[in-house]
Amino acid sequence: MKTHSFTRNPSRGSALLAALIVIVILTFAAAGVLSYSLTTYRNSVRQAILDQAKEIADSEMEYLYYSWKTQLLGGTSAVANISCINPTTLVPNSNSPLVLANICATDAVTPVPAFSTAETNWTIMRTVDYNPIAGTSDGSAQGIVPGTLQTGRNYYFSAYTVASIVNPVLGPITYHSGRHFVYSSTSLFQFAVFYQGNLEIAAGGNMVIQGPVSTNASAYLGSQPGYTLTIADTIYYFQDYNGMSDPYSGETDRLEGTGSLTDPVYNPNPLAAPPSNQVAQRADQVVKLSSQTSFIGGVDVANDIVEYPSAYINPNTLVVDPNEVYRAVIAPPPLDTFNNPIPEDPVVAASRMYNRAGLLITITQPTSGPTVVNVGTAANPSAYTTIFASALPSIVPSTRVLAVDKRELVDNTPNIEVSTLDVGQLNTALSTIIPANPTVQNGYNGLVYIYDNSNNSNLGVPNNLNAILLQNATTTPAYNDVNNNPLGFSVASNNGIFVQGDYNTTQITVDSTLINNPSAIMGDAVTAVSQAWSPAESSQLIANRVAVFSAPTSANGVNPASLGTPAGMTINAAILTGNTPSTLTTNSGGVQNLVRMEEDWWSPQLTLTLNGSLGQLFVSDFFRGDYVGNSFQATINDKVYVQPATRNMDYDAGFKARSPNSTPTTTNFARGDFFFW
Repeated sequence: MKTHSFTRNPSRGSALLAALIVIVILTFAAAGVLSYSLTTYRNSVRQAILDQAKEIADSEMEYLYYSWKTQLLGGTSAVANISCINPTTLVPNSNSPLVLANICATDAVTPVPAFSTAETNWTIMRTVDYNPIAGTSDGSAQGIVPGTLQTGRNYYFSAYTVASIVNPVLGPITYHSGRHFVYSSTSLFQFAVFYQGNLEIAAGGNMVIQGPVSTNASAYLGSQPGYTLTIADTIYYFQDYNGMSDPYSGETDRLEGTGSLTDPVYNPNPLAAPPSNQVAQRADQVVKLSSQTSFIGGVDVANDIVEYPSAYINPNTLVVDPNEVYRAVIAPPPLDTFNNPIPEDPVVAASRMYNRAGLLITITQPTSGPTVVNVGTAANPSAYTTIFASALPSIVPSTRVLAVDKRELVDNTPNIEVSTLDVGQLNTALSTIIPANPTVQNGYNGLVYIYDNSNNSNLGVPNNLNAILLQNATTTPAYNDVNNNPLGFSVASNNGIFVQGDYNTTQITVDSTLINNPSAIMGDAVTAVSQAWSPAESSQLIANRVAVFSAPTSANGVNPASLGTPAGMTINAAILTGNTPSTLTTNSGGVQNLVRMEEDWWSPQLTLTLNGSLGQLFVSDFFRGDYVGNSFQATINDKVYVQPATRNMDYDAGFKARSPNSTPTTTNFARGDFFFW
């Protein structure tokens, strides 16, 4: 038998080995591809979840911003109290993200029924930290308010949000987001003159305005022939300037087109000769606003009159009126016919001087018996009455005195009921009461709200108006806060206010420098009267109502007397008040008559100097008599007043650094850069 031997074929073995190697390589390649695909998929899924987390964290940041802003606007927390926990120690809790009662606590939810289904099963945490500036009294920094040209106090915050979820495959996924917030508080008194409505000046005597001027409507400025209106600073307007949309045309007209005026002189240095090229100088000093200036920051007036119609009813027309939102700054809180509080916008409530006042003085004339005067706070109007009992008769005499306001008399209002606040006597009383009474000391903030709330209709004199006379006020109370900053002294009232003689002319010392005590006067209408004015003589003819000034001869309150202004009257204070606006048949009286007068200032050639800030924020509710000028009025057989020889309006630049404590401020909220932590 023939046999065959097997002979190995090297080619076939090599091919098999190569095939095996290829298979192994392909297997590893496939595994690698699979691993890469899985990794890519996992990364893609993780990135998608992170993108989702970013959206959620950003939406939470918006909600945090809204809640932070709302709380500050509502005045429910001092800025210094908004200081929260370190974000690395955030602790979840079960509160809903739609309710943030206290932004100083972390708010976390697991799960959330949320703003979208994408948020389901997410854990969300939010917090905000106050970042005070070291070495400052309140942690703020003075400077330009973000997005504006105004100077204010800036408070800096860091906001943090966390969005996290546990994925069954990928495990915990967390996204951290941070953003800087800035809260700015700016004194309302940023301008020499500011108007919510149309601003008119038709100066009938020489007049100088030193300091910026602003209006949220149109500006109409000029002077009567033979007199000069000098503008030393910038004028900001929103609609028209002197009757034209183009401020450089040179056209000067009254608001209603009843006659031309002499153009203002634009001169940044009134002590020197004015620039010869007035057109070019006007172009430098007149600025059209792209948007209106916020004089009541954070308030949506249009929304408030819809959401809170019962709170903002005009007492004269009995209809809902936006003016009452603006006027709330000097008005008491709204009450119904049973004296129950009416709900209102908490931001507006926080802006009321009535609610902010450290001292609330309430005057009430009952139907029988003497006038009742109480001293306290908004929370308890009689809380300090006993403490002030011995001094109260000299601070606020308990008898209302009849007087005549000739401007109101033209409008058929026979009398005003005058109550007096003797500022010097208040100063003396506070110097004793504050050191002896910690409650008063801790509550006193430099703001006094005084209000004659007597119902004259029930007393049988329905047309009489209530007024407050501020006298003996050359020296005003000067106390400091816990950080040794001056509180200043401010008076606010729902009534008309009469200021008699020089006001706040005794200076105080701050950081070894003499400055005016930061002060404000806020009322339905403000009238300047001389030392010669008295309720008894107010009804006499103009020949017997001549303004007379002389230097005080004795100390006022607890400080030395000032020198006084024998040649006129000086008010060192911000003035916030209302007016009676122009119509087709009436004239507002303009800026020069926003502070009213009742006497002959011309015959003695006197000067009225308003050194501070002058603002019209609303239309007066009570002192609504039309402006009739200083000509003879047949209906009253008399003149209302005769204008001063000179009016000066000087801006107290100190208000940019320190405004009177607790007085109106505009607020600004800004979101800065993002950061990651």
